[in-house]
Amino acid sequence: MFYKRKLQNVIEKHLHKGKVVVLYGARQVGKTTLVRGIVEQSGKRYRFVDCELLENKALLERRNTADLFSLVEGYEIIVFDEAQVVRDIGQVLKSIHDHRPQVQLIATGSSSFDLANLVSEPLTGRSYEFTLFPLAIAEMTDNQFDASQKLPDIMRFGAYPDIESGTENERIQKLKTLVSQYIYKNVLAIGGIRKPEIILNLLRLLAHQIGNEVSLREIAGHLGTSPATVDRYIDLLEKNFIIIRVSGFGSNMRNEVTRTKKIYFVDLGVRNALIDAFAPIEGTARGDVGPLFENAFIIERRKHLGNSENQTIEGHFWRSVSQQEVDYIERDGTALVAYECKWSDTKIPQPPPQFARSYPQARFEYVHRNNFFGFVAISTG
Repeated sequence: MFYKRKLQNVIEKHLHKGKVVVLYGARQVGKTTLVRGIVEQSGKRYRFVDCELLENKALLERRNTADLFSLVEGYEIIVFDEAQVVRDIGQVLKSIHDHRPQVQLIATGSSSFDLANLVSEPLTGRSYEFTLFPLAIAEMTDNQFDASQKLPDIMRFGAYPDIESGTENERIQKLKTLVSQYIYKNVLAIGGIRKPEIILNLLRLLAHQIGNEVSLREIAGHLGTSPATVDRYIDLLEKNFIIIRVSGFGSNMRNEVTRTKKIYFVDLGVRNALIDAFAPIEGTARGDVGPLFENAFIIERRKHLGNSENQTIEGHFWRSVSQQEVDYIERDGTALVAYECKWSDTKIPQPPPQFARSYPQARFEYVHRNNFFGFVAISTG
């Protein structure tokens, strides 16, 4: 099934504004399909350059001025797909942009670890950057009822476009193949990892700890490595769009926990494939439904904010030293919104007393399966 991505309207508004457009996102998340749709509907002359083709990669890495300029001659839009494979791609894009500013350049990359390091500095002040996540639930449906029916499926199989179709066994196999290929092609190759088993074991440990604070020292002990190595690998996984880190929030260091982080998966199908956890969400004795729902809500909020171009909001969790907690907090300047996530809506929680005293201006929202859509949906306008 084809879904129009909400990020399309956002990107289209930023074309031909004198800057390079950089689109990040995991492999198979739909970057190429999205960009092709944008340029084909633009009515402008465009060229699509697959950077993974050896001849294109070699041409770009030679950085011969005449070759680069001939590449864009006669076109209004040039797309460099999977640009992270090209050495010094940032300098290549900068050179073309500075000498042919009338040509709109678009670069996609499935690894911000590589692409961001090679692009950000040369393109400082010259680029707009966006991230394409797996499908947002607001892209699959436009109402709370259908979203509530769809949510358990997303919590089991995630939201990669290609995973939407097929039998249950086919979807599981697709996910396991995706995990295997993506980790080996991107994370291990680009990160220069010498012991791939550490990354895989780390991912499995993190899969069991979603919604919990992560101890680098504890994980390092399990893996037989150093906390510094674990921290570097977690950073690598985040920059390859497998996980996100959420930091603690607070203003009073004596009473609040701010130094630890929680880790969530960008796609829950990937998480479940790592530990073979595909049991149905309802009607079973799964003990991870609460953390899965919390993970799903936080990722859907990230999609929602990205699709609505709200880049200023910061996401955190809150915990006091006395173990009072708030699942998720968003801060926009001085404004605070606290979210408590519960799969069931049978008991309405109240803000933790210490949090309410410390942040009386904060808005407290109770999010459950029957109202969450209102927090993650935006108009298609």
